[in-house]
Amino acid sequence: MKRFFLIRHAQSESNAGIIINQNHLINLTELGIKQAETLSAKLIKMLPNPQAVFVSPYIRTAQTAKPYLTKLGRESQLIDALQEFNMLNFQRIERKCLAEIRVMADEFWATDNAHRDSDQTDSFDEFVTRVKTARQAFAQMDDGDYVVFTHGMWIGMLVWQLLHADGQKVHDKRAFAAYELAVRPNNCDVYLLTISDNGEQIGKLHSDDNDKSLIM
Repeated sequence: MKRFFLIRHAQSESNAGIIINQNHLINLTELGIKQAETLSAKLIKMLPNPQAVFVSPYIRTAQTAKPYLTKLGRESQLIDALQEFNMLNFQRIERKCLAEIRVMADEFWATDNAHRDSDQTDSFDEFVTRVKTARQAFAQMDDGDYVVFTHGMWIGMLVWQLLHADGQKVHDKRAFAAYELAVRPNNCDVYLLTISDNGEQIGKLHSDDNDKSLIM
């Protein structure tokens, strides 16, 4: 059996309402750095020797993984398909307030699945395919435990695909937008994806209020 511990990155500049960088260059905040340190202490107890640690091409996942990797004495491996949904062109939003950006996002969700905000951004169809590509890569890996630092909307899409068994509903762009917003993971939330002869299953891990360790 394969177990993939999927982790949303710690608090980033954009999570804190600071829009100063392109999506792939968004850094963690000071709070995010502290969150990553706290998470690493839990992970090292639960997963002291994973098969591999994966990050996305976006710097905030590497920054979140760094304290854990330091404790492991290991390097991360990059998986391009873990990249977050890059929905809006930075040049269009860099001088906008959050309220204006939300309007632009709503307009994007109302478009067809092939629509791209610019040549530098993704269509919804491309995002669906990217998450499926990562799942296919996971399925080809050896049995064991893996730690995966990725993004909130990415995890939402993976759950969405499993929820609808890769059926046509997966391609309902507006339905996904509403679903994802309602269930979006918090920063440093951990989900467990298992792949076995029985297929793929996913569930959320949570912190025990007494010892603050990650448990099922």
